Amino acid sequence: MSDSFSPGKPRPRWCLESTADGGKSLARIPIQKLPFRIGRLNDLELTLPFPSVSKRHAVLHFAEDGLYLRDLSSTNGTFVNRKRVREAILEEGDILHFAEVEFRIGRRAEGATQNNSDGGTLTLRRVDLPRQFIAGTRELNRLLEREMVTAVFQPIVSLPAGEILAYEVLGRGTHEKLPSSPKKLFRVAETIERACELSRLFRKNAATIVSDAKVHLPFLFFNTHPSELGTPELVDSLREMRNIIPDHELALEIHEGALAEPEIIAELKTHLDELDIRLALDDFGLGERFLQLAEVPPDYLKFDISYVRGLVDATVSKRRLLSMLMAAARELGAEPIAEGVETKLEAGACTMIGFTLAQGFLYGEPVPFTHRNARHSETVEQPLQNFQGQHQHAR
Repeated sequence: MSDSFSPGKPRPRWCLESTADGGKSLARIPIQKLPFRIGRLNDLELTLPFPSVSKRHAVLHFAEDGLYLRDLSSTNGTFVNRKRVREAILEEGDILHFAEVEFRIGRRAEGATQNNSDGGTLTLRRVDLPRQFIAGTRELNRLLEREMVTAVFQPIVSLPAGEILAYEVLGRGTHEKLPSSPKKLFRVAETIERACELSRLFRKNAATIVSDAKVHLPFLFFNTHPSELGTPELVDSLREMRNIIPDHELALEIHEGALAEPEIIAELKTHLDELDIRLALDDFGLGERFLQLAEVPPDYLKFDISYVRGLVDATVSKRRLLSMLMAAARELGAEPIAEGVETKLEAGACTMIGFTLAQGFLYGEPVPFTHRNARHSETVEQPLQNFQGQHQHAR
């Protein structure tokens, strides 16, 4: 194949990604001189001095339809996304193995520093080798480009009645080659620095689903990714969400770790107030974080599932302490919510110590909007009024 490229068409700025500094940072090796030869010999564009790598192992080259990888009859093989290949066209996010040595295909930003600008041989030492890239980065890129996500809804209820007052809206992936779990998807997205984009897509998609439903749902809690905090894109995303569903009561959940940066939370709270969106703190636990609540109190405080798990058999002193924490939260204007309630005993224990809001599998698993019990849709207006009135002081 020829290494020619279409006239007038800019050639993509490809690179091989590895890790450096003991895995703490990402190193990008620019693919400049073509063909880009890889192997154990010292006169190649990339030298991998390991016994499992052949002297001339593989070569990268351009053709009219993109970047190609060709194996040079290596002993231990060349792999793309863990499948052995003789030749393959590459896409951003592909994971490459030359024997057991691992890289990922990436794109360099305009103006990026050239690690190998003289076009000479680059030798990658063992200390620079990556541990293991997470599979699925190529598919994750496609998921984002094609917006292959959906949303599920989990009820938040009143105690002790169990009446649905709100829903937490959770994102799910729909790419057939990726897990649907947001936790697993974010692990992949974080490795290619696209977690913020995934989080924004989850919110936009969920808001669109709610808008298209033509049913006024009760109070809705949306989530964030920690990397979004302090970015203008988060505010833009919230404004977009509010424009899609202008008439719904909304809350934004952030992780309790954000309390370490009260200036950022204060600025976010200002924007939330402008958009009429309340603030909820998720996964709240004991420790120094409680004192930081006073800096920028949230409207709702979700107590971590670990509290509920041990509550049934907790000592009197532990229950009293939790009751005191809840009372202190309410003094700051934050209404407590018990997370992870799965049994009637746990629900009873939560009620006894003063929780008036709860969430967990006892009241319903996260399910798509179309699969929710029709009874919930018929009774949402009154629970919404109860939610707003009963906890008005949380504003």
